Amino acid sequence: MANAKKTPATKKPIALSENRGENILAFMTAGVIGVSILTMLVTLALLGFGVKVAPVVGVVPVVGLPIGVVLMITLLITNVIRKARQNRG
Repeated sequence: MANAKKTPATKKPIALSENRGENILAFMTAGVIGVSILTMLVTLALLGFGVKVAPVVGVVPVVGLPIGVVLMITLLITNVIRKARQNRG
């Protein structure tokens, strides 16, 4: 930590505050897809050990993965629109 560089107060923080909406979409996408994949792996592991799993747990990936894909497509569209606006002006 001794070699940490300090940024002047006039510079913006690293790109996280630039597009708050895109950041929210990106983290939501990662969270939804991550939870869905984690739930699938835990369900498979529990079933491999012979433990009964509640049916609700099996539904999480079925609902979460399509929502994650829709969020990813939305993020892609917003990125394309933002880049097009930056290139124009």
